[in-house]
Amino acid sequence: MSFSVLAVCLFVVASTVVLAAPPSVTPEVCESRENEVYYKCQLEACYTTCQHLKTPPPCPSIAAGCFQPACICKGGFLRNAEGKCVPEDQCH
Repeated sequence: MSFSVLAVCLFVVASTVVLAAPPSVTPEVCESRENEVYYKCQLEACYTTCQHLKTPPPCPSIAAGCFQPACICKGGFLRNAEGKCVPEDQCH
């Protein structure tokens, strides 16, 4: 029983340290990129790149938990091989 409590406590401490780390992505970075927006807590896990249209990833549309802050393509846009957000119909 005490091992389980210790494991939970260590997980909480580790999660707090990770979440308290300064984000490498800021709203200003995202706003400077065309067709991108800033998300402090990114929940979307799938269909974010052009490649996902050809080979869909085996994951739900909403992932459990909160990922690191990120620049996400605006609605109707996907990230191409060059890392730019393009309209879905421009994915090759």
